[in-house]
Amino acid sequence: DQLLILLISETGFRIGEILGVNYSRDIDYQNHTIGVYFREDNANKARAKNAEYRKAKISHDAFDFLLHYLAEYRELLQHSNYLFINLSGATSGQPLKVDSVYAMLDRAAKKTGIELTPHMLRRYFAVTRWKASWPLELISQALGHTSEKMTHHYLARLDPREIGNANELVINKVEKLIRKEKIPLFMI
Repeated sequence: DQLLILLISETGFRIGEILGVNYSRDIDYQNHTIGVYFREDNANKARAKNAEYRKAKISHDAFDFLLHYLAEYRELLQHSNYLFINLSGATSGQPLKVDSVYAMLDRAAKKTGIELTPHMLRRYFAVTRWKASWPLELISQALGHTSEKMTHHYLARLDPREIGNANELVINKVEKLIRKEKIPLFMI
């Protein structure tokens, strides 16, 4: 459960995308990246929203946690290609389904009083990247949005002053580049 929450918040992947990850094909263990591929044949019916391929780099801590998870549950995982499987019960070893994730988050909310959804984790990803000065276009690509307008909706809850300050930083960077490289304004 913790790994799932961590990876969604670090990658910005949709729940259907992360549940479709094949741990033997979709993870680049050398470069600490996870890829999502559009597949319609996932046993858990999870799939990417768009027919696209994306990958995301995860932190060293998240990668270490991933390796710990793989080692801890290797006996169950060896019978499945999916990274996220049911770890106990009658469906032990079978691919985790979206409904099971929402049920787990509901149980966690009852215990902690903290409401959480996979979509909230995607928004968290977008907001933290925005605050780290990622351009809107890059955040949009990372989220797999077909339109930057959708990404803007993810960021709509930010204080308008933050968005204005971030836009000002981008403008200043562009202006410095123009002055340094002597790029004519009509070429921008």
